[in-house]
Amino acid sequence: MDTTVVTDWGDAVLLSATDALRNFLGFLPQLIGAILVLVIGWIIAGIIGALIERVLKTIGFERAAQSTGISNFVKRSGSEWTVSKVVAEIVKWFIRLVALQAAASILGMDQVSAIINSILLWLPNLVVALAIIVVGALIARFVAGVVRGATSEMGFGNPDLIAGIAQYAIIVFAVIAAIDQLGIAETVVNTLFTGMVAALALALGLAFGLGGQQTASQITQSWYQKGQEAGQKVAQYAERKQADAQRSAAGQSGSSTGGQSTSGQSSSGLPPPMQARRGRRPAPQTGGGTEGGGQ
Repeated sequence: MDTTVVTDWGDAVLLSATDALRNFLGFLPQLIGAILVLVIGWIIAGIIGALIERVLKTIGFERAAQSTGISNFVKRSGSEWTVSKVVAEIVKWFIRLVALQAAASILGMDQVSAIINSILLWLPNLVVALAIIVVGALIARFVAGVVRGATSEMGFGNPDLIAGIAQYAIIVFAVIAAIDQLGIAETVVNTLFTGMVAALALALGLAFGLGGQQTASQITQSWYQKGQEAGQKVAQYAERKQADAQRSAAGQSGSSTGGQSTSGQSSSGLPPPMQARRGRRPAPQTGGGTEGGGQ
């Protein structure tokens, strides 16, 4: 422990400057180490980001983003970046934040390191949320196509409307799942979703119970008739498919029977009736011979 006795102002100033210089020299290696970590991390982040962007463009990630509608969303936001560029920037800043956390730990900034650590722990949730939205959009588009084709084949009216309802319902659930994954106001989002479902159910209940019984009865009757018509259309569709299958099976059995009948020909290449006629010989004409002898 330094026990230097300060007797005048000159000694006080010299002692303070000495302590400051000693602290700075002790902190200088940590500062140099933190700067080196930041520079190396920044360079590595730039290289990896550029590599990821190039790989994503090579494997056709932009086409998948275009088909799901994510590229249009990015363009509407006013950004000139592509989806591959966005993913590359997320990875780049993830590496940069790791470098920042390491530099803060070297410098002894525990609070800054804790904040950066919480951000780093949140970024994987962002990636998972983006994946949920992309997969949900793909599934929604596929289901919409299936529903549109099935309803058109069965003769339903407005197949595009039914397909659109199915598609946007799946997208809404995917967005809710993504927001829940991000942890953004989980209680508020869950409460709003529950409230929307409850309000819709209550509105339907009041409409049927209090708003107009006759109208509700007509709507119910209309739904019942449509349900019956839909059931009949499904049954007719199944019967058509079954009849087609039976005709196909009958055609296959007929072709096999025809093949067996052709095998009944003899080795001479002629059918049996032709062989019988070939084996017969014409009878001799005795009448003409008798007359010739008489003459």
